[in-house]
Parts: sequence; C-alpha cells; structure tokens
Amino acid sequence: MNAQRLCPVPRRSAFTLVETLVVVSIIVLILALTGPSLLGTMQASKLTSAGGSMVGFLSEAQQMAVTLNTPVEVRFFRYKVRPDQFESYRSYQMFKVSTPSVVAGATVRFEELFEPLGQVFRLPEGVLIPHDTELSPLLSGDGFPDSTAAKPNGYSGVAEAKYVAIRFMTDGTCRRVTSVAAGANSIGNLVFQTLNQSYFTLAGNIGRQMNVASLPKNFFTIQVDPFNGKTRSYRPGEY
Repeated sequence: MNAQRLCPVPRRSAFTLVETLVVVSIIVLILALTGPSLLGTMQASKLTSAGGSMVGFLSEAQQMAVTLNTPVEVRFFRYKVRPDQFESYRSYQMFKVSTPSVVAGATVRFEELFEPLGQVFRLPEGVLIPHDTELSPLLSGDGFPDSTAAKPNGYSGVAEAKYVAIRFMTDGTCRRVTSVAAGANSIGNLVFQTLNQSYFTLAGNIGRQMNVASLPKNFFTIQVDPFNGKTRSYRPGEY
C-alpha cells in the first residue's frame, strides 16, 4: 500500500477574511493614534535641526568678521514657494563686505563690494521664518531686491526674491542694514537694533501667513545681541 495514502499531509490553515479585516483594523487604529504624535516629533526634530544650524551659521559669521577684520553680512531671502502664496524667509547666505577706494583725479570714490562666502542655505521643507514684525522684528521691513540686471535670479535663485540683512562688524558687534548703497561713492546705512527687538523666529509652515495668534506651540526664536554679536535661542514647548 502506498505510504503517502496511509500518512495524509496536514493541511495548512490560512487567515480567514474576518481575521484579516481585524488585523487591518488594528493597524489602522494604531496609525491613527500614533500618527499625529509621530508627525509632531518629526517636525520638532526638523525645527531643532534648522534652528541649531542657524545659530551655528550666525556664530560663524560673527567669528569670520573678527578673524578676517572685515564686515560680514548675512542676508535672509524672502519669497513665495508653491503652493504657498505668501512671502516668508526661506534661505540665507553670508557675504564678505569690502569698501575699496578708487582715486580718479582729485576725486576719491567708495563702493561697497560683496563677495559670497559659501553657498545659499535653504531652510528644510516645512520650516520657515515668518515675515511678521512681532515674530521677527530683526528682519522686518520691505527689504531690498535680490535680483539685478546682471544677475536676474539674484543670489537666492528666485527672480522676485527680496532680502533683509544684518552685518557683523570687525569689533564683534551686529548692526541691521536699513538701506543699501545707491551706486558709487555711497555705502549702506547701518543701525543698532535694540536688544528687545533683535530676534527672529523659525516655525513650522501652517499653510498661511503667520502671526503671534497663529504661531504653533513649538517654535525656535533666535536673538542676536547687537553689542557683542552673540546669539541666544529660546524653545518654549513641543507639539
């Protein structure tokens, strides 16, 4: 007699439709309960990284101004990004500033020249600096056009971008740029911003223009001391 007929092969049981639906329902429920918390944690981590990078960048600019014995300007570029239809600061860059004198006969002309120090740094997707006077008074104002006839997309790479700037001086202090040079024999105007107005805020993108009332609970505020150029950061809470 055939041995296979005497020893039947055990049948493998599969999941029933009901069991499969139960497992899927449990997974969906877990994702629904943990999803917001996970997304909030990821956003908080991204914001922390962006703020820490910005603090390090500003400290480097201040140190370079002292080391190179020449002013170093930090520009913050403001523009729209689809699908957002509002302007916010989304990138920044460092520049070495020189003011050479040119003698033409009996006339001495001065002209500010800017040399980029490194590349343009962009804030991570979903993180921006709101264009709001109360949230970022250090970066308030209409700003200056980034593009020129010779450089249509400017340094930011965006044709319609504007920028505001702060400048670290050779003595370590920091000043706000309130006007730019208008041709030869002119230089930009610099002012000391009061300490309680020398800060700006990084926050997660909420899909619309942000103000104090709509600011998320988790944000990253950076203060730049105008008298010594040192930076301080403030983190109030989590999502």
